[in-house]
Amino acid sequence: MQPSAQPDAALVALVYETSHGFVVSYVGSAMANHTLPGLDAAIAEARAELLHYTNRMGENQPAGMTRPGLSLWLTERDDETVMGIPLK
Repeated sequence: MQPSAQPDAALVALVYETSHGFVVSYVGSAMANHTLPGLDAAIAEARAELLHYTNRMGENQPAGMTRPGLSLWLTERDDETVMGIPLK
């Protein structure tokens, strides 16, 4: 998918996971038409990418974590990196 020349025409959906499974919230033009070209593929790609974030649901947070620390903890990936930087 390529960025839209006009922001109002962009396909947008929020994709996240809870303990009950993945949630997709449609926004903008996707709210009226969930079958827009490329939308299903973009959502599938987002789900696949989210699976690499080990703390994506925010469960079992370490005690005493600061806000910046929480942000980094949430972005920890299964390849032991945070924002592309090795943890160790």
